[in-house]
Amino acid sequence: MSGVSGPEQQYSRTRVGLMLAAVMMMVVISGFGNFKFVPMQNSIMDYFHIQESAYGYLNTASGWATVLCAVPFGFLVRKLRCNVSIIIGISVAAVGIFIQATTASFVVMVIGRVIEGAGSSFAGLVTAALTLNLVNPKRLSFWSSVFVVATIMPQVIMAKGGTALMINSGLSFQQIFRIIAFIYLGAIIVWLILVPFSLKIHGVGSSVKPTREQTLRVIKNKSNWLVAIANIFFNLVSITFTAYIIKYLMTKGLTQHSAANYYSLTTILGLASMIIFGILSDKLKTKRKIAVMSCFAAAVSFVLLAVLPGNLIIIYVLVWGTLPRSVAVMVQSSSADIAEVPTDIPIVNSVKGTIMQVGSIITGILLGYMIQYLGYNVSIFVLAGGMVIAAIMWMFAKRIP
Repeated sequence: MSGVSGPEQQYSRTRVGLMLAAVMMMVVISGFGNFKFVPMQNSIMDYFHIQESAYGYLNTASGWATVLCAVPFGFLVRKLRCNVSIIIGISVAAVGIFIQATTASFVVMVIGRVIEGAGSSFAGLVTAALTLNLVNPKRLSFWSSVFVVATIMPQVIMAKGGTALMINSGLSFQQIFRIIAFIYLGAIIVWLILVPFSLKIHGVGSSVKPTREQTLRVIKNKSNWLVAIANIFFNLVSITFTAYIIKYLMTKGLTQHSAANYYSLTTILGLASMIIFGILSDKLKTKRKIAVMSCFAAAVSFVLLAVLPGNLIIIYVLVWGTLPRSVAVMVQSSSADIAEVPTDIPIVNSVKGTIMQVGSIITGILLGYMIQYLGYNVSIFVLAGGMVIAAIMWMFAKRIP
């Protein structure tokens, strides 16, 4: 099973390149919303007078909509033109961000994050499936790494740029949120210029309703479940815990500025590592073995995070910023292997996304309570254990080479 090249048969290489550029642009823009809390945790907690346990609800709220909507969204993406899906998804996400930027109520803030999550989830299914459809199947892992790098790049920008904006220019988190929302709306215009209005996900433009057999085929796919469950633990480390990492590093004696720089360095190293391991995956024709090794390396990195003093934290940065970051690439590129036919790819992604979000919401909320009542160090050791479980899950995902 591999990606398909339908759009390459209909459009010139230049036009396909422009479409891929539009996809990566939209992924980067969406990342601003996904990671906008990273440098602003303290400001948000102080503004609403909340502790880590309540913040855990806000931090996981964007996933709630995914749990409810991902599978229906997956089928909808098969039918709608890509431009229609992007307009709906990004516009809804922008509305959610505007709500977060204008409310003084923590409950409404969480609701706004849920709305944002619904829109981002819808748009994300389009960009992920379209990437797998546009690229050469023999370079699937490489382009998946580019996709994931585009997803994570905003972490660097927000951790450094967001912190700098708040510290140096005095902008509030609400003002930064408004800027992000306007960037979302501008991105829609660029997308409409670069992507043909007639474009649909290849092979799934038919208005024929998906059969019960097709739906069950995807849901019963064991490898999809195993990868999704494994990624719950990985996301807990790589996404959910990032909302706390700067504050944790400050408990080791680092300033907020230094902590943000260290966090950004792990991401910068990770961006390069993803590209390298994406190329290596294509060369070696394996994803599963790289993912297993990466999960074990992630467990080691979190043990180092807990035991190292602040002046040696660079060792954690070097370990976490290299091999472990390739997991996200393997998850992204594995969808084409997991899907039994090309038309299943959006549904594989939506089912996988639903499973991951259910687990990530539950574990994300528990992490907030765990940090509040057990402390950071105990929580970090638990996260390391979760990465070992993730490695075992990947071992049994046999559909993936």
